[in-house]
Amino acid sequence: MYAGVLAAASVCAAFLPLTDHLGYELAELIALCAGLFGAAPGVAAARAELWRNEADALRAWGTALAAAFALLALPVAIILLNGLRRPICDPLAGLVLYLLLAVPSAVLAASLGTAVGFLAHRRAGWLVAAVFALSLAFALGPVLRGPQVFAFHHLGGMFPGPIYDEAIRPTRALWLFRACTLSYAAACGGLALVAGPGRRRAAGAALVALCGGAAVWLSLQAERFHWKASVAQSGDRRDPLHHAHLYGELGGSQRTPHLVLHFPREKPESERALLARDAEVSWRAVRAFVGLPEEAGPVHVFLYRSADEKRRLIGAAETSFTKPWLRQVHTNDAAAPHPILRHELAHAAFADVAPGPFGVPGGLVPQMALVEGAAVAADWPPGEFTVHQEARALRELKLLPDLPQIFAPARFYGESGPRAYTAAGSAIRFLWQTRGPTAFRELYADGVADPEGLARAYAAFLDAVPAVPRAVALAQQRFAAPAIVRRPCAHEVAQLQRDAGRAGSPRLAAALWARCVQLEPDDPALLVQLRRAQLLAGEVAAARATEQRALAHPKLSQPLRATILTESGDAAWRYGDAAAAQALYEEARRLVQPEAQERALLARLWALADPRRWPASRRLLADGDAGPETLRALEELAASEAREGLPPYLLAKQMQNRSTWADCALRAREALARGLPAALFEQEALRMIGIASWHLGDLASARDAFTKLGAGAPPGRANESSRWLDLLNGP
Repeated sequence: MYAGVLAAASVCAAFLPLTDHLGYELAELIALCAGLFGAAPGVAAARAELWRNEADALRAWGTALAAAFALLALPVAIILLNGLRRPICDPLAGLVLYLLLAVPSAVLAASLGTAVGFLAHRRAGWLVAAVFALSLAFALGPVLRGPQVFAFHHLGGMFPGPIYDEAIRPTRALWLFRACTLSYAAACGGLALVAGPGRRRAAGAALVALCGGAAVWLSLQAERFHWKASVAQSGDRRDPLHHAHLYGELGGSQRTPHLVLHFPREKPESERALLARDAEVSWRAVRAFVGLPEEAGPVHVFLYRSADEKRRLIGAAETSFTKPWLRQVHTNDAAAPHPILRHELAHAAFADVAPGPFGVPGGLVPQMALVEGAAVAADWPPGEFTVHQEARALRELKLLPDLPQIFAPARFYGESGPRAYTAAGSAIRFLWQTRGPTAFRELYADGVADPEGLARAYAAFLDAVPAVPRAVALAQQRFAAPAIVRRPCAHEVAQLQRDAGRAGSPRLAAALWARCVQLEPDDPALLVQLRRAQLLAGEVAAARATEQRALAHPKLSQPLRATILTESGDAAWRYGDAAAAQALYEEARRLVQPEAQERALLARLWALADPRRWPASRRLLADGDAGPETLRALEELAASEAREGLPPYLLAKQMQNRSTWADCALRAREALARGLPAALFEQEALRMIGIASWHLGDLASARDAFTKLGAGAPPGRANESSRWLDLLNGP
C-alpha cells in the first residue's frame, strides 16, 4: 500500500505544474507521503519479526530501512521517465533537495514504525499518526506565533516560504536540520532494539542516549540554527519587541505614535527620522482609506539589511509580507519613502475589519485576491501611470486576468503576480471609489459574494479609462512573465540567474545565462542578459549572434528592443564609430521605453553631437563608469558648456546616487536655470530637488518642487506629486 501511495503520487505529479520534474515540489510531496505512510515498512518488519522463532530487532530495523530506501527510488524512476515526455529541465537538478527532504523523512518514519511496532504493534498506526500530528503542530506553531514564514518538520520536510521566492536551494539550516532528523531516526532505531527481541538492548540504550541526546540538544538550538525565529528570550513573550533573536540581529528601533520600527543598528539618525515620518504618514493614509480611526495596537515593522539576511532569519528573501493577526510587517530596508511599506501596512491596518483568526477575508482559507487587491488599492503606488491605466493596458494586450477566476479560492496564485495584483487592486479601488469606505469594509469583512457582478461593473468602468498607447507598450514588457505554475523550470532558472549574478568568471556567467535561455526560450530578456555576459567574456561573435536572435524574437517588446539597440550603439561609440552609434540611438529613440531609459538615451544623443563631450559622457553613459575621474570630467564639461543644463543634471544624478543631497539640489537647480533639452529632464530635476530638499529638512523647497511637478500633470504623475505633498505635510 505504501508503494502504491508513492507510485500514485508520482504519476499524478507528472501531470501537475512544478511537480512534473525532480525539484522542490516533488521532493516535498514525497517527503510528506513518506512522513505520513513511511512507517508501514517498519511496523510490518516488527510484526513479522515477532512471529519468528529467533526474532531480532536489528534485522527488523534493517529490513525497514532497506524497504524505505528502495521504495524512494520509485518516484525518482517515474519522474525521470516523465522527462522523456517533457525533456527540458535538468533531470537531476533537484536531486540534492530530494535527498535532503524525502530520504530523512522516510528513514525517520521507518525507524519510528519499527519502534512502535515492537512497543505496541496493535496500535502502531494510531501512534505514528499521533506523532506526525503533534510534531506538525510543533513545527507550525512558530509560523503562527512568530515572524518566520518557513517551517521545518522532521517527518514532513520543509516549507521554504512564499511562492514568489523562486530560487530554492539547500541552506546550512536545512543541512543541520536533516542531521537532527537522522539523529532522531537513530534514536528510534535504538528504541526498537530496546523494546524488541534480541540481545542488543544495551546497544539500543546507547543509541537512544547518544543520538536522542544529540537530537534534543540540536532541537534546543533551533533559533541559533535558524530553524525558527519566534522564541522570546525575555520580557513579555507576546511582544514582538522581545523577539530577542530578530531584535539582536537588527539592533535598531524607534517608536512612533502607532508603530514600532526595527531596522539595522547602523542606520543613520537622519534616515531613521525620515523613515518614522514616512511610516506614520502611510499608516494614517491606509486607516483613512478604510474609514477607521488612527488609534490601534502598535504595529511592529521589521526592516532587514538584505534579502539574504531576511531569508536566513525568517525566510522570504525577496518577498515582503505581513502577519495581520500579529501586527507584524517584514520587508527589506530601503531609503524613505519606502516603496513597499504602505502596501504592507494596509494589511496590518485592515486586520481590524476582517473577522477570523488571521485578520484577513476568508478566514482559515484567505481570499488572496481581496487581501492583496485591497492593499494595492489603499497604497495606490505612484508612477508614470495609475493602476487603472495599467489594468486597461493589460486588457488591450489581452493579458488582464479574469476577475471571477482570481477571486475564486486558491486561484490567485495561478496567475502572474504583477498581473493579478494590478487587476485585483484596480477592481477594489473602483469599488472604493464608487461605493465608499463603508462598502469596502463590508466587502473586506464578508468577502466577494458576487464576483461575476463585480467583474461586469468593473469591465464597464474600465471601458471609460482611456487606453494610452505608451502604457500599452510598457506593459508588454512589465507584465510579460507568466505565472510560476506556467513556467516549466521556474526554480531551476531562478537559481541559475542567481548563480550567474554571483559568478566570478564571465565565461561561467555566460554559460549559466545560456542554460536559462535554453530552459525558457520564450523570454527575450534572458537573451539580453546572455549577450551582456558574452561581451564581458570577450565572446564578441557569440554576442552578435545572440543579439540577432533577440531582435528577431517574436515576443521582444519595444522597451527591450530599445535596450538592445542602445547597448549596440554604446559598443559602436566605444570604438569611435559615431555614425553607427547615431543610427542605432535614433532607431532606439523611435521606440517606447521607460522614462529613465529614455532620458539616458537622449543624453547619449546630446553628447554624441560634439566630440568634446565624449570623454566625460561616454565614460558615464556608455561604459557605466561613475568613478572620481568621471565626476571630474563632468565638472570640466559643466564649466566649458556654460549654457547647457545637461552636464550639471548628470552631476546631480550622481550626487543623488551617493546621497550627497546638498550638492544634488545645487546641481539640479543649476541644470534647470541653464535649460534642459526635454521635459523629461525638467521633471526629473524637479524630482531630485524635492527629494534632496526633503532629506536636507528644507520642506518648503521640497513642497515647491513637487507642486511644480504635479502642475497640469497626467493622473500617474499627479498621484506621485500628491503622495509627496502628503508626506511633506504629514507629522
